[in-house]
Amino acid sequence: MDRNDHLVGENTKITQNYRAEPLTGVAAVEQFAAHDPSLTWRPVELTGEYLPEDQVLVRNRPQSGRVGYEVLVPFRTGTGQVVVLDRGWIPTGVSSDGMPDEVPAPPGGTVTVSARLQPGEPAVDRGAPEGQIATIELEQLQARWNRPVGTGAYGEVFAEDPAPAAAPAPAPEPETDSGPHLSYSLQWYAFAALFFVAYGYAARQQARNDAWDRQFAQEMERHLAQFYDEDGHCIGEGDEELVVRQMEMADDMPAHLKALMRPKPQRRRSRPTWEDEEDAMLDALEAPTADRGRFPLRSAAGLR
Repeated sequence: MDRNDHLVGENTKITQNYRAEPLTGVAAVEQFAAHDPSLTWRPVELTGEYLPEDQVLVRNRPQSGRVGYEVLVPFRTGTGQVVVLDRGWIPTGVSSDGMPDEVPAPPGGTVTVSARLQPGEPAVDRGAPEGQIATIELEQLQARWNRPVGTGAYGEVFAEDPAPAAAPAPAPEPETDSGPHLSYSLQWYAFAALFFVAYGYAARQQARNDAWDRQFAQEMERHLAQFYDEDGHCIGEGDEELVVRQMEMADDMPAHLKALMRPKPQRRRSRPTWEDEEDAMLDALEAPTADRGRFPLRSAAGLR
């Protein structure tokens, strides 16, 4: 549920901010120094110049099914503050070392840049070749460039004026899919409810099994009473060893076989069976002649 709530919050930011009116001037620059998380994806408009001598590539960045690099360049605004801009993505080259074939240069002179605010990334314990970094960790970039770079956020560039002849590919529009987290959480709630149902069922079965075991023990006691007195002396006829072996076998039976030895409940009959009627007829035939008139017999057809 926490993951779902997080994604819902992120989707709300995208929906509200992605195409919002851009921040300009001081309000835009301040976000790079102290970023308001609720303004992530908000466009900003900055005017200044790129500092291409400090350009750096972020390695292992996938886009459209390919692996490449993101191009980071510091940007000095008209007020003197320096911010980090991600100019976009470039693919790896055809050479075996995986380096890009070409890195488009940023436009020179005064440039008006449109970018979207993004929070910095956490540090990772991975190295990178010269001129590359493994993550957009803004404090590390500040130390690397030895410039007063804003460490609150960086910008993903989607437009430059004047536009260069060639530029990295801008970041694609983010999806607003909440993923399977909500359905997963509902499944876990269902599993939790089923646990109590299963626990109750297991407790009921355990109680029933205990009752069956007690019934089986009573049945064994009644059976043994035919062969032993209260003091444990054998009083039955036949081989005592055979009786002991039968009891041992019965005690070792699994539960489903023990059930065969339990007494079966007798079904109550609403009418006499044909065996009962035949017994009654025979009793009547054996009765004295004087009493037969008081016990009329059923016909043979009726007995069938």
